[in-house]
Amino acid sequence: MTSKPIADADNRSPTRATPSEAPRDDLKDWLEPDEEVVALLAGDGATLSATQHRVVIVRDGSEYRPKSGVRSWPYEQVTSVQLSRPQHGQARFVIRTGRYPWQAVSVFFNVSQLPDAERMVREVSRRVRMRSDRR
Repeated sequence: MTSKPIADADNRSPTRATPSEAPRDDLKDWLEPDEEVVALLAGDGATLSATQHRVVIVRDGSEYRPKSGVRSWPYEQVTSVQLSRPQHGQARFVIRTGRYPWQAVSVFFNVSQLPDAERMVREVSRRVRMRSDRR
């Protein structure tokens, strides 16, 4: 599978959707035609999604910073995912692609989103295991 190029900021519209539809609207611009979202976590300043092929993070304002605003990893590159213990009404979802600190990406979210985050961990973990079983 090939990923869409990220540096396509000229075609982005600065208009914003309502909060409930914004994460999915932002994501559809970055997904392949055959990709569908299987889990979604609307975090603070970013939306994390799992598709059948990869994990995608779309940071708020991605249309203005295309190189850093959208990142994705095929499941073959993900080594682990975890949730941090909630503190002060917030928790953190961490994706690791290696053992070094710079090979981790965090998305912070409100504790009210914990069920979505737990579903994301289950879905990503399952897909990572499926990919590693095929090797």
